[in-house]
Amino acid sequence: MAVYNAAGFRLSAPPLSLSPAAASLVFLSYAMGTMSSAAAGRLASRLGRTPALVTALAVTVAGSALTAHSSLVVIALGFAVLTGGFFAAHAIANTWVTAEAPPHARGRAAGVYTLCYYLGSGAGGTTGAVVYGHAGWPWLIALTSAWLLLAASAVLATRRLRRPAAA
Repeated sequence: MAVYNAAGFRLSAPPLSLSPAAASLVFLSYAMGTMSSAAAGRLASRLGRTPALVTALAVTVAGSALTAHSSLVVIALGFAVLTGGFFAAHAIANTWVTAEAPPHARGRAAGVYTLCYYLGSGAGGTTGAVVYGHAGWPWLIALTSAWLLLAASAVLATRRLRRPAAA
Protein backbone atom coordinates (compact mmCIF):
# COMPACT_ATOMS: atom_id res chain seq x y z
CA MET A 1 0.00 0.00 0.00
CA ALA A 2 2.78 2.43 0.88
CA VAL A 3 4.39 2.11 -2.55
CA TYR A 4 1.10 2.47 -4.42
CA ASN A 5 0.03 5.42 -2.24
CA ALA A 6 3.09 7.36 -3.39
CA ALA A 7 3.31 5.99 -6.95
CA GLY A 8 1.24 8.70 -8.61
CA PHE A 9 3.29 11.42 -6.96
CA ARG A 10 6.57 9.83 -8.01
CA LEU A 11 5.47 9.21 -11.57
CA SER A 12 4.07 12.72 -12.05
CA ALA A 13 7.14 14.44 -10.55
CA PRO A 14 10.32 15.21 -12.50
CA PRO A 15 12.18 13.59 -14.14
CA LEU A 16 9.30 11.38 -15.34
CA SER A 17 6.66 14.16 -15.24
CA LEU A 18 3.78 11.96 -16.39
CA SER A 19 0.31 13.42 -16.54
CA PRO A 20 -2.00 12.26 -13.71
CA ALA A 21 -3.91 10.13 -16.23
CA ALA A 22 -0.73 8.44 -17.46
CA ALA A 23 0.60 7.99 -13.92
CA SER A 24 -2.62 6.28 -12.86
CA LEU A 25 -2.01 3.56 -15.45
CA VAL A 26 0.38 2.04 -12.88
CA PHE A 27 -2.70 0.48 -11.31
CA LEU A 28 -3.01 -1.81 -14.33
CA SER A 29 -0.28 -3.75 -12.56
CA TYR A 30 -3.00 -5.13 -10.32
CA ALA A 31 -3.73 -7.58 -13.15
CA MET A 32 -0.47 -9.30 -12.17
CA GLY A 33 -1.93 -9.77 -8.72
CA THR A 34 -4.88 -11.67 -10.13
CA MET A 35 -2.62 -14.05 -12.00
CA SER A 36 -0.10 -14.51 -9.20
CA SER A 37 -2.78 -15.19 -6.58
CA ALA A 38 -4.01 -18.10 -8.65
CA ALA A 39 -0.47 -19.39 -9.22
CA ALA A 40 0.47 -19.02 -5.54
CA GLY A 41 -1.49 -22.09 -4.51
CA ARG A 42 0.28 -24.24 -7.07
CA LEU A 43 3.64 -22.83 -5.97
CA ALA A 44 2.89 -23.56 -2.31
CA SER A 45 1.81 -27.11 -3.18
CA ARG A 46 5.02 -27.70 -5.11
CA LEU A 47 7.54 -25.96 -2.81
CA GLY A 48 5.74 -25.95 0.53
CA ARG A 49 4.20 -22.93 2.20
CA THR A 50 7.34 -21.56 3.85
CA PRO A 51 9.57 -21.53 0.74
CA ALA A 52 6.70 -20.26 -1.42
CA LEU A 53 5.90 -17.40 0.96
CA VAL A 54 9.54 -16.39 1.42
CA THR A 55 10.01 -16.52 -2.36
CA ALA A 56 6.93 -14.35 -2.94
CA LEU A 57 8.20 -11.81 -0.39
CA ALA A 58 11.63 -11.78 -2.07
CA VAL A 59 10.00 -11.22 -5.46
CA THR A 60 8.11 -8.29 -3.95
CA VAL A 61 11.37 -6.78 -2.70
CA ALA A 62 12.98 -7.27 -6.12
CA GLY A 63 10.06 -5.57 -7.83
CA SER A 64 10.20 -2.71 -5.37
CA ALA A 65 13.89 -2.23 -6.10
CA LEU A 66 13.16 -2.05 -9.82
CA THR A 67 10.80 0.89 -9.23
CA ALA A 68 13.77 2.96 -8.05
CA HIS A 69 15.24 2.89 -11.57
CA SER A 70 15.08 6.01 -13.76
CA SER A 71 13.64 4.23 -16.84
CA LEU A 72 9.86 4.26 -17.10
CA VAL A 73 9.89 0.79 -18.69
CA VAL A 74 11.90 -0.65 -15.77
CA ILE A 75 9.65 1.15 -13.28
CA ALA A 76 6.54 -0.32 -14.92
CA LEU A 77 8.15 -3.78 -14.86
CA GLY A 78 8.99 -3.22 -11.19
CA PHE A 79 5.38 -2.44 -10.33
CA ALA A 80 4.22 -5.56 -12.16
CA VAL A 81 6.78 -7.73 -10.34
CA LEU A 82 6.16 -6.25 -6.90
CA THR A 83 2.40 -6.55 -7.33
CA GLY A 84 2.64 -10.15 -8.49
CA GLY A 85 4.90 -11.05 -5.57
CA PHE A 86 2.79 -9.22 -3.03
CA PHE A 87 -0.51 -10.77 -4.09
CA ALA A 88 1.10 -14.22 -4.14
CA ALA A 89 2.43 -13.67 -0.61
CA HIS A 90 -0.96 -12.46 0.57
CA ALA A 91 -2.74 -15.47 -0.94
CA ILE A 92 -0.28 -17.92 0.62
CA ALA A 93 -0.39 -16.27 4.04
CA ASN A 94 -4.18 -16.05 4.07
CA THR A 95 -4.54 -19.70 3.09
CA TRP A 96 -1.91 -20.74 5.62
CA VAL A 97 -3.70 -19.02 8.48
CA THR A 98 -6.96 -20.82 7.83
CA ALA A 99 -5.25 -24.16 7.18
CA GLU A 100 -3.40 -24.02 10.51
CA ALA A 101 -6.43 -23.00 12.54
CA PRO A 102 -8.60 -25.67 14.14
CA PRO A 103 -11.66 -26.38 12.00
CA HIS A 104 -14.02 -24.64 14.43
CA ALA A 105 -11.89 -21.46 14.41
CA ARG A 106 -11.09 -21.08 10.71
CA GLY A 107 -13.63 -18.35 10.12
CA ARG A 108 -12.32 -16.34 13.06
CA ALA A 109 -8.71 -16.92 11.99
CA ALA A 110 -9.49 -15.64 8.49
CA GLY A 111 -11.25 -12.64 10.01
CA VAL A 112 -8.34 -11.80 12.30
CA TYR A 113 -5.89 -12.16 9.39
CA THR A 114 -7.99 -9.81 7.27
CA LEU A 115 -8.31 -7.30 10.12
CA CYS A 116 -4.53 -7.33 10.66
CA TYR A 117 -3.92 -7.05 6.92
CA TYR A 118 -6.04 -3.91 6.64
CA LEU A 119 -4.74 -2.36 9.86
CA GLY A 120 -1.20 -2.96 8.65
CA SER A 121 -2.01 -1.59 5.21
CA GLY A 122 -3.50 1.54 6.71
CA ALA A 123 -0.64 2.15 9.13
CA GLY A 124 2.02 1.18 6.61
CA GLY A 125 0.42 3.23 3.85
CA THR A 126 0.33 6.29 6.07
CA THR A 127 3.88 5.79 7.31
CA GLY A 128 5.11 5.24 3.78
CA ALA A 129 3.48 8.46 2.60
CA VAL A 130 5.22 10.38 5.36
CA VAL A 131 8.57 8.78 4.52
CA TYR A 132 8.12 9.51 0.82
CA GLY A 133 7.12 13.11 1.53
CA HIS A 134 10.13 13.74 3.76
CA ALA A 135 12.85 11.52 2.32
CA GLY A 136 11.81 10.49 -1.21
CA TRP A 137 11.33 7.32 -3.18
CA PRO A 138 14.58 5.50 -2.34
CA TRP A 139 13.83 5.71 1.38
CA LEU A 140 10.26 4.53 0.81
CA ILE A 141 11.60 1.50 -1.06
CA ALA A 142 14.15 0.88 1.71
CA LEU A 143 11.41 1.04 4.36
CA THR A 144 8.98 -1.26 2.56
CA SER A 145 11.76 -3.68 1.66
CA ALA A 146 12.78 -3.80 5.33
CA TRP A 147 9.18 -4.63 6.28
CA LEU A 148 9.05 -7.40 3.68
CA LEU A 149 12.38 -8.84 4.79
CA LEU A 150 11.18 -8.70 8.39
CA ALA A 151 8.09 -10.66 7.34
CA ALA A 152 10.26 -13.26 5.59
CA SER A 153 12.43 -13.52 8.71
CA ALA A 154 9.34 -14.04 10.85
CA VAL A 155 8.12 -16.80 8.53
CA LEU A 156 11.49 -18.53 8.71
CA ALA A 157 11.68 -18.11 12.51
CA THR A 158 8.20 -19.56 12.89
CA ARG A 159 9.23 -22.53 10.78
CA ARG A 160 12.20 -23.18 13.08
CA LEU A 161 10.01 -22.91 16.17
CA ARG A 162 7.52 -25.43 14.80
CA ARG A 163 10.14 -28.10 14.02
CA PRO A 164 10.21 -30.87 16.57
CA ALA A 165 13.34 -31.00 18.70
CA ALA A 166 16.01 -33.39 17.47
CA ALA A 167 16.33 -36.59 19.49
